[in-house]
Amino acid sequence: MASFWAASAAADALDTSRLPHIAGAKEIYASAPTTIYAVPDSVASTAQATDQALAGEGWRKYLPPNATQDNNSDQQILTFKKGSQAFTALITTPPGGLKTANLNYVALILANDLPFPVDAADIAYSPDTPYLSCVSAQPVAALRNFFSNELGALGWTLAPIVQSATSAAADDKAAHAFFVRPDHPPLLLLLQRGDDGKTKVELKKVSPEQLVAESQPAKTTPTALAAGAKVAAASATVVNPAVSSDDLGDSIMKQAQQMAAEATTEALAGAKAPAPPAPSGPAEALSALAGSQASIPLPETAEELDFDGAEGRLEFNTSSSIKAVAAFYRAAMKPLGWKERPSVINQPNMVELDFSKAGKDLSLTTMRMGKQVNVTGAGAGLQDGSAKPAAEREASASAAPQDLEADETGGLPVPKNHTMSGSEGTPFRHGLNADVPVDLASVLTFYRRELTKRGWKEQAAADVKPDQATLAFVSPDGPAILRLSAKDDETVVSLVVRDRAKAEKAGMAPKPGQVKMMFGNVMGADAVFTINKQTIKVAAGAKGADGPTIDLPPGKYKVVVKVAGQAATTEETNVAADETWGLLVGPGGVLPLQMY
Repeated sequence: MASFWAASAAADALDTSRLPHIAGAKEIYASAPTTIYAVPDSVASTAQATDQALAGEGWRKYLPPNATQDNNSDQQILTFKKGSQAFTALITTPPGGLKTANLNYVALILANDLPFPVDAADIAYSPDTPYLSCVSAQPVAALRNFFSNELGALGWTLAPIVQSATSAAADDKAAHAFFVRPDHPPLLLLLQRGDDGKTKVELKKVSPEQLVAESQPAKTTPTALAAGAKVAAASATVVNPAVSSDDLGDSIMKQAQQMAAEATTEALAGAKAPAPPAPSGPAEALSALAGSQASIPLPETAEELDFDGAEGRLEFNTSSSIKAVAAFYRAAMKPLGWKERPSVINQPNMVELDFSKAGKDLSLTTMRMGKQVNVTGAGAGLQDGSAKPAAEREASASAAPQDLEADETGGLPVPKNHTMSGSEGTPFRHGLNADVPVDLASVLTFYRRELTKRGWKEQAAADVKPDQATLAFVSPDGPAILRLSAKDDETVVSLVVRDRAKAEKAGMAPKPGQVKMMFGNVMGADAVFTINKQTIKVAAGAKGADGPTIDLPPGKYKVVVKVAGQAATTEETNVAADETWGLLVGPGGVLPLQMY
C-alpha cells in the first residue's frame, strides 16, 4: 500500500503541484493547473491510497449523478472538491503493460459551486446542471441552517414559501426550501430524515414555474398575500424574459409580475385571493397506458411523453388531476416492489412522490401548468439498465444515430449523458476521457458535429469500424486525435489535442514525420538506455527536459535500460509520427509518457 506526505493547497487558487502525492512517486511535470507523477504501484492501489490521503485533508470525492465508480484495472477517474476548489485525479497504466501507474492531477473550474456538508457521504454532484445529493448524520434543522448560510455566502437568497400546518409539524423529519439568485434558475432543497438516523439531502435546479406554484398562498390573510407577492417578485428576478410558455402566457416573467401585482392589490383591498382549485369528490381512477416504452407505468391519459432510459429522465403531460396522478402511482408502484418515502412537497398544486427499490431511487414531481398537469421524473430507478448484447449493438450501429446533447469537460465537448469523464494533459497536449452509454455511431456523429462547430477540420484518413473508430483532426490549437471503442453497452471516448505552437516554442516539437524521444532518470545512479541500436547515457536525477533527446521513425521499439548496481530491464513502446515521448527510468522500470 502506498503512503503519502501531506501538502496543503493554496488558499485562493488550486495549485495541483501542492496536493498530496505517493511516497516513491516521481514528478514528471508540475504546474498549478496540472501535475503528473510516475507511481510504482498499480492503478487500483494508487486510486485507493489517493482517495484515503485526500479525504484526510478534507477533500470530498464525488461522482456524477446516477454514476458508479468504474474500478477498471487500467484506468480510474476520481473527482474531488473542497470549498470552491475541485480537481480530477486521472490514474492510468502507462503503455507497455507495466504494473505501475501515471497519476495526473487536473484542476477544474466549477460552473456552479454547491456546498457539501462536512460529513457528507455517497455524494453525487454535477456543477453544470447544477445538482447535489448526499446523506448526512446531521438533523434536518441543522442541515437547513447549513445550506441557508452556505448558499447565502454564494449569493443565493432563501425564498419565502407558504408552509402548510402539516409540513411545519414535520420539520424534524422533513423540510424543503427554495433559493433564488439573479440570472440563475431557482434551487430546491429537499431534506428527508430516515429511521436509520441519516438525512437524505437533495439540492437541484427547478423551473421558475415550480417556485411560483409553491409560492401561491393557501390562505388569504394579508401576511400570506405579502409572502406570495415577495416570492413572485423574487421569481421575476431570476427568470429570463425571453422564455416562452404555451400555457402560462407569453412568458413566466409576465406571470410572476402579474401574480405579484394581483397579490399586492388584493392585500390592500382586503379581497379574497383565489385559492388553487380544490378537487371535488374522490379522484378519478386511472388505468395504465398500454404499450408504453417507459421503465415505469404511465397513466392512460399521459401524452407528449419524453423518456430517456439511459439518463433516467421522464416527462409527460396529462389532463388528469394532480390527486388522480398521485393516486395512480401510489397504487401502481407498490406491486412492482417500490416503497414510497414520505415527501416534503404535498400541496394542492404540486406533489412530489419519492420511491426506492433495491438501492435505486426515483422521484416524480406532479405540478399544475395551466389547464394541464406536468409530470417530471428523475433518478436511477428510471434507468432501464438493459445492456445490449453484441448482436444488438452491431445492428444498432447501422441504425439512425441518436441526437446527443453537448456538455463540456476540460474545454472539450462530451455528450451530456456520459457516466464518467475526466481531463488529462501536459503543457503541450490536453484531452478528455469519457464513458458514454450510447452506441458508437451516435457518439461518432456527435463529435463530427460538435468539433466542426468549433472550427476543427477532419482529415481524410479516418478508420471507422462497428466497434472502434480513429479520426484525425486539425484544430485551431494543432493536430488532434479522436478514438472511440465499444465496450459492453457504452462507448469509450479518448480525445487529445496537441498545441504545436507551444511545443515548437519550448523545443518539444518533433521533426515532421518523426518521433522525438526524451530521456529522464529519477534514480540515484546513472542509467544507460539502448533503443534502435543507439546507446544513450542519462545522468542521475535528470528529468525529461534536462536529459538527452533523439529522433526516430515511428514504430514499435524495444527499450533496454541499465542502472548501476541493478539488473537490466526491457520494455516495448509503440510510438507514432509527429509525437514526442519521454522515457523515464524509475523504481518500477521504464515509464513511457507522451508529452506531445
